[in-house]
Amino acid sequence: MESTAPVVRDPAPDRPAASDPTTAIILKLRGSQNLGQATLAALVAFVLTSAGLAATLGMSHFFYGHLVAAVLVFAAVGVKYHLWGRWLRARRGPALVAARPWRSLPARVLRARSRHWASVVEVTEDGVATAVRVTALTRAHQAVIARTGRVWVVGPDKAGWAAVRVDGAHEALPARALNRVPASASADAGGGGDVALATARDQRADVLFAVALVLAGYVFVVLAMFTLDGQVGKAMLAAVGGLTGVVLCLAPVLWHTRRNVRLPQLVAGAEWTRVEVGLAPWKARADGTARVVATVRLAGGGTRTLRLASASVELLGTIWDTGEAWLSAEPVPGVLLAVGHPGYPPVSVARVCE
Repeated sequence: MESTAPVVRDPAPDRPAASDPTTAIILKLRGSQNLGQATLAALVAFVLTSAGLAATLGMSHFFYGHLVAAVLVFAAVGVKYHLWGRWLRARRGPALVAARPWRSLPARVLRARSRHWASVVEVTEDGVATAVRVTALTRAHQAVIARTGRVWVVGPDKAGWAAVRVDGAHEALPARALNRVPASASADAGGGGDVALATARDQRADVLFAVALVLAGYVFVVLAMFTLDGQVGKAMLAAVGGLTGVVLCLAPVLWHTRRNVRLPQLVAGAEWTRVEVGLAPWKARADGTARVVATVRLAGGGTRTLRLASASVELLGTIWDTGEAWLSAEPVPGVLLAVGHPGYPPVSVARVCE
């Protein structure tokens, strides 16, 4: 008999937001990804490559150009993580979600932006509308808000800090209340589209962008070595060393996320089937994913084993909450399929085993 249970569960309205284990895991991971560590990593790379440039060229204009480039990188990283870093500081975001429960409020997206920046969402409570600037709101999140007409909110506090959660997700997204409600950028801001497919495309884009960035760097360095004078060629050797360091850092993540390149294809052709799922113990990686083995109970009896090399903590949390997931295809041994919850953001690739 087909299950009539909800696809996802609402957060508990009578407990602090951070009491949800999945929310707590993601909050801890975000804390380890803050601006300070990103700046430290960029600083180490800058020092190493600058030392190579200084040794080969001396304090020339090439070195100063490298310094300018590093400053621009720091500025870009700082802008991107500005709200995250401020929200993560003591007595702001973490304190909010540790002390207060989620409230369901009517909402609409006023200004949809890329997930790398901040969107503006209007929430209404007791007839009063408030606009909040929300960081890392993806296209999938925006589509869910457009469909459900609500978000879950903690705060804002006296300083205007708040946390926002979207149906089907567990992450407490950092938000800041604005002084006024701006006009909507468009009538359908944030609406439309297949939610799971939007997430799949974002995950594919992350992999392809990282690969393209590394390849472009090597192509530029090689061309510079062979087309410019010897002094610059020596500088490019230092750049090769820096790029290789970046590749070594990215390699583990690219390896376990490589199958995300096929995820949009799996989701686009999905014929979703609801199944009961049990998860083996897992541990979250720093990038918010985990390697996990799942046991699927088939409707006709019997079981199948799924291996998820890069399952998002969000997806695993939803499976833990409901004990169920949806498969994009028949679980035939050896095939790749998508695992998710139709209409909601989390989705990952799995391989079916015997």
